Amino acid sequence: MTCLKAVLALAALPGVAAAEPLVRDCDSWIASARNLSIPYEDAIREYGNGEVAVMSMAVDEPACCGAHLMVLYPEFPDEPFRACRIVTTPEEMGWGRLDLAETVSAYDPSIGLILSIPASVFDGQEFQPFTLRVVINRATGTVTATEEP
Repeated sequence: MTCLKAVLALAALPGVAAAEPLVRDCDSWIASARNLSIPYEDAIREYGNGEVAVMSMAVDEPACCGAHLMVLYPEFPDEPFRACRIVTTPEEMGWGRLDLAETVSAYDPSIGLILSIPASVFDGQEFQPFTLRVVINRATGTVTATEEP
């Protein structure tokens, strides 16, 4: 119950819902294999001939949230080593839902792989839809994310 109260308090603060997603290293409890969303076949998507993988992660608490995204990609061009990033909310509680099955992908050589992932966020009363836009630039080794209406 304490987690739900914290989520409701955060949702009521001005600017919290519009804050940019956090992109961080995978040295987090969120990145545990036990958090891979079920069904597994809907939780993983591969791009760039399998060199880039995105995974839907789901944690049990807080009940309203808990959806996070894990991104694996080559850390350096022409190197076999993979970098791992977690994309989540600024407070790391997660979103209400990420729908990898409905993800739209595009590639722009000047930007990188662009993923538009349907999602929802709990506003304190109900779930509001939005699109999580994730850009994976293998040339620079970066992952960026924004929330779009």
